[in-house]
Amino acid sequence: MKNVFKKAAIATTLVSGLGAGMAHADTFQALLQIVEPLQLTENTQMNLGQIDPSADAVTCTLAAGGARSGTGCFDAATNGVEGVIDVAGTDGLTFDITLGQSSSNGMTFVPAMIDNGEAATALTGVTLQAAHQLTLGGTLTVDTAATAAASGATSIDYDVSVVYN
Repeated sequence: MKNVFKKAAIATTLVSGLGAGMAHADTFQALLQIVEPLQLTENTQMNLGQIDPSADAVTCTLAAGGARSGTGCFDAATNGVEGVIDVAGTDGLTFDITLGQSSSNGMTFVPAMIDNGEAATALTGVTLQAAHQLTLGGTLTVDTAATAAASGATSIDYDVSVVYN
């Protein structure tokens, strides 16, 4: 009986030893892509030109090629300058663009995209190119002529927001 137990113990040891020898470990790799944060840089400052705040609700619109139109444009025959914003990040990824209006000194400015969707204030799913630029114009409205005229304002803010999809 002792021999049977010895043989069983030896067999168990051999079997468990063989099982332990069959274990295996390895290292694997997970792929990833570092996404660069989106960055905006003003390449060319927008210039709406001279504004005539002689009445409430007059407008001046800056369009493609710097063309200006509207009763609020003083000497509308002279061109303004489109704004150009450089967008940098990870090429090939898609992002959304949103432009925000602002009001100040009796005037409201609504920016608009000229090259990426004529007159749009928002676009979705734009593919980032190696050298990506947004060309912007927009419409300035004189809300309150007396306030605008008295302000002596020489600029008005607008917001450009970009975010990856």
